[in-house]
Amino acid sequence: MSRGWVEDNRTTMTIFNLLKEMAVEYRMIEHKRVFTVEDSTAELGHLYPVKNLLLKEEKGDAFVLVVMKGDERLDTKKVALASGLKKLQFAKPEVLFEKLGVTPGSVSLFSLLAESAKDVKLVLDSRILSQAEVGFHPNDNSKTIVIAGSDVEKLSSKFVNTVHIVDL
Repeated sequence: MSRGWVEDNRTTMTIFNLLKEMAVEYRMIEHKRVFTVEDSTAELGHLYPVKNLLLKEEKGDAFVLVVMKGDERLDTKKVALASGLKKLQFAKPEVLFEKLGVTPGSVSLFSLLAESAKDVKLVLDSRILSQAEVGFHPNDNSKTIVIAGSDVEKLSSKFVNTVHIVDL
């Protein structure tokens, strides 16, 4: 039994229920599977590009999910400083599945709902919060849930213990 999510209708329904409970307006777009920001932009070009990256402390057990502008490079030193961690590295695919219950291309803010992700810190690029619309996979990269950028912090505070808002 996985400690994380399984990409199925129950996962999507859990996310929809949370959005309704928190009075977050949303819409869902179904599309072909996307694995990169470039794929996503080709499918959903009208949306602000977002990438979600799971990082692991190189010599520790701490994890941080970074949600940032999708067409820019990540400054891991800035993320480490903001989250109070030492040197960070990208999590391997098997760690993604163990920690978030997803495979590469499906990592999302909603991945933090997994029981095994309770200790993952979140670093949000401050620019995300000012966008009219941003999209996140419901842990299934053939769907995108679109919400207002202004709802991202409110929503994430419901299921994340540590949220850092940073100018990335």
